[in-house]
Amino acid sequence: MRSRPGKSRGFTLMELMIAVAIISILAGIGYPAYTSQIAKGRRAECRSGILQSMQQQERYYSQFNAYAPFTEGLATAKSKSFSGDSLATSSCPLKGEDCTPTGSTTVNQCIEIRARPIKADASIDYLYLDSDGNKGCSISSTRTTTNKTCWP
Repeated sequence: MRSRPGKSRGFTLMELMIAVAIISILAGIGYPAYTSQIAKGRRAECRSGILQSMQQQERYYSQFNAYAPFTEGLATAKSKSFSGDSLATSSCPLKGEDCTPTGSTTVNQCIEIRARPIKADASIDYLYLDSDGNKGCSISSTRTTTNKTCWP
């Protein structure tokens, strides 16, 4: 049998171009939403790590009347200093800083735990929580406690 000249099999270039355009539009809409959700998940992991570390610090404080020394990125028996299960898979290392007022005779009576995202997060520099319950984040090097992105 002969093929008819009017009937061709396959797609035309125009049909392929329309399909590529539709896929490009969908990807252009979906990718920013995807990256936003990934950043929200990382921030949630950082918040969870901060809260867990602060609980460990409070237990230590109740036993020894001072907060435990803290080294960023290391797990000690006293306090975990990274979010997640291991430092290799962590979204952010945690850092503890003494926030005892200057000139005070007592040492380690206040601690602030900071979580700095490893992967760049355009919305925050770091999250923090102190032993007085104050929490917030630094956005473009400005500390804030009112931003719902930090602690919803």
